[in-house]
Order: sequence, then structure tokens, then C-alpha cells
Amino acid sequence: MAIYPGVDILEIERFAAAYARRPALAERLFTDRERADLSERGVQSWAGRFAAKEAVLKALGTGLKGLSWHDIEIISGESGEPLVLLGPKARALAQARGGSAVRLSLSHDRDKVVAFALLMP
Repeated sequence: MAIYPGVDILEIERFAAAYARRPALAERLFTDRERADLSERGVQSWAGRFAAKEAVLKALGTGLKGLSWHDIEIISGESGEPLVLLGPKARALAQARGGSAVRLSLSHDRDKVVAFALLMP
């Protein structure tokens, strides 16, 4: 079985500017649970979660076609590691590629965030 990678890099200020122009973007991009998880965090974390969703979409081999941003959920695990939860539509795409889980790594610096996702068998 194959392992499928996905990577995304995002300028944090670009994300911050988009959010400042359209505050409703948070509801469109993030689930209630994600917004609660991010509520006490800075824009760097919000940008990281968005980049993570983009990386997961790439690992699934699709853009947003047929999915909503809420079909992929990125939450913090007990030790703070990012966890990927796939909704039914995203899970079906993963299974069609032979995948059963997505592993995720995030890295931030002053002005950019990088997300790397692997769709695992």
C-alpha cells in the first residue's frame, strides 16, 4: 500500500489579513471544536490549522472538490500534538486511496507555518 504525502506552507500575515477582512472566515474554515481549541491561541496557530487542512487535502489527492472545510478537523491531542479527524466524506476519499489514518506535523517560524500530512495505510 502506498503512503501519500501532502504539504502546505502559508504566510501567517496573509492569513491574518484575510481573517481581518472577513471575520466570518473562522466559521467557514473551522468546526466549533476547532474554534474552541484555538480560542485562546494566536493567529500563528489558526494559520497552522488552515495549512494543515490544505496539506491533508493534498494527501487525499483532491482539492476541496466535494468536501467542505468542516470535513477535515484538526485538534490538539493530550500532549499538544495535532490530530486529524476525517468526516465521512473525507474518510471515504482516504479509504479509496487505501488509507486509514492521517499523520500530521506542523512547524512555525516568525512569518510562516508549514504543515506536512501523510495518508497512511
